[in-house]
Amino acid sequence: MAKAKSGKQKKIFSPFLVSLAALTGWAAVHEPANFTNPAIAGAWLLEALAVGLLVRATLAVLSPVVKLCGEMFQIITGKSRLHSHGDAEP
Repeated sequence: MAKAKSGKQKKIFSPFLVSLAALTGWAAVHEPANFTNPAIAGAWLLEALAVGLLVRATLAVLSPVVKLCGEMFQIITGKSRLHSHGDAEP
């Protein structure tokens, strides 16, 4: 039996994985020299979490904007194609 296709569109990237990559990348670059002081280690972890949350929030805001720009581009290019084909025919 064939599976029924879902109505969801396939995502290009996962926002969770992008934010996790940003979090770990920032944490690796800004790693403290030693973890003997729990305050420094805690601050480092909180800062890494903040970076991950900021990236996630940025993606949440930019995703609809990028989608809207893509739809506008498709509308503009679709209309320009119709006008160029309409002018060529008598």
